[in-house]
Amino acid sequence: MSGTGRGVAVAAATTCAAVILTFGSGCANGPKLHVSGTGAPKAGQGSASASAQPAADGVQQIVIDTLDGEHFKPDVVFAHPGKLRITITNLSVLPHNFEVPTLGVRSETIFAGHSTTVTFDVATAGSYSFDCGFHQHDGMTGQLIVS
Repeated sequence: MSGTGRGVAVAAATTCAAVILTFGSGCANGPKLHVSGTGAPKAGQGSASASAQPAADGVQQIVIDTLDGEHFKPDVVFAHPGKLRITITNLSVLPHNFEVPTLGVRSETIFAGHSTTVTFDVATAGSYSFDCGFHQHDGMTGQLIVS
C-alpha cells in the first residue's frame, strides 16, 4: 500500500473509532440520559403532569407530546375511571408510539410532525405505566394515574 493509501486507511479508522465513541455510549449498555416520569430530568426537560379534561362528548381527553431526548410531556397523566382519549403529537425527529401494556393499548407509529389518537376504557382506579415501545429502554415512560 502506498503512503497515501495508508494515510487514508488510518484516517478512516480514526473516524470510525470517533463515531463509535461518540454515539456508542448511548446504546443499551451505555448511561441513561433521561428516564421520563421515573428519574431525574435533563435541564430544561422537567417532568410534567396534567389532568385529562372532559370533552363536549363527555370523554376525558388529553394531548401528550413526544419530544427529542426520548420523553413524553406530560409524563404523568391524571384521569378518572371511564373512557379516555389521548392524542399523541410527535414533535421529535424520531418515530414514536404510545403503549399502556397492562391495558392492551398500543398506537400506530407516529412519525415526525404527525399525531394519532387512542381511545380506551379504564374501569379500575390505579397507576398504569405507559411508554414508547421504540424507546422504552431509553426511559421514554410515564404514568397514568386513575382515581
